[in-house]
Amino acid sequence: MNAATRSRIELLASYCGPGYVVIVLLGFWAVAGFVPPPSPSTDIQLIAGVFRSDYTRIRIGMLLVMWSAVIFLPFAALISRLLARIEGSFGVLSGTALLGGAGNMVLTFYPAIWWLAAAYRPDRPPELVYAFNDWAWLQFIGGVSIYDALPLSVAVAAFCDASAKPVFPRWAGYFNLLVVALIVPDQLLFFFHGGPFAWSGLFGFWIPLVAFSSWFFVNFAFLRNAILRERC
Repeated sequence: MNAATRSRIELLASYCGPGYVVIVLLGFWAVAGFVPPPSPSTDIQLIAGVFRSDYTRIRIGMLLVMWSAVIFLPFAALISRLLARIEGSFGVLSGTALLGGAGNMVLTFYPAIWWLAAAYRPDRPPELVYAFNDWAWLQFIGGVSIYDALPLSVAVAAFCDASAKPVFPRWAGYFNLLVVALIVPDQLLFFFHGGPFAWSGLFGFWIPLVAFSSWFFVNFAFLRNAILRERC
């Protein structure tokens, strides 16, 4: 593969980051209607009623979320390649980032399967629908610790890169650490059925959503700039 073709592929991969966020929000928010999320304490009959009445919307929305996981993979691969360049070869940081990307793919893909299962047979007993919904929300938001491998790897690389024109400037390291710090409190959602730390709360959902989404757009800018510099 010549350099020009590789550059075009990598530039396209950089756009997959924002594209992933857009498709996730489109499927999850605009189509399935899962935002704002229902409280974990919502009555079992109300949750079952959502899947009985909106099952077509939920199916379409979750299919979009599943496909967003595919769109995300080239973005994670690109980050891994550029971290490998910083390390000098494929190393611990680039490997950790790649595995974190695979983890985030799973984190995106499998909760959508749980919601699809709940919507596949909307006449199931409400207790089963309620359980599927719990499993999906707890994994979709609470499993974010897998994703944290990505921003942590980028942060370390930003602090260690001594090149004249680093892919990730030093302040990018602090930004990536800030994203992790804003997301980590959502791990408390496993202990709460209501309030700011529940999966529908300020620290359980809204702040992590903003931090998670912004991470893709900010790092997209760094990746795109690095690819365009390589062309010169």
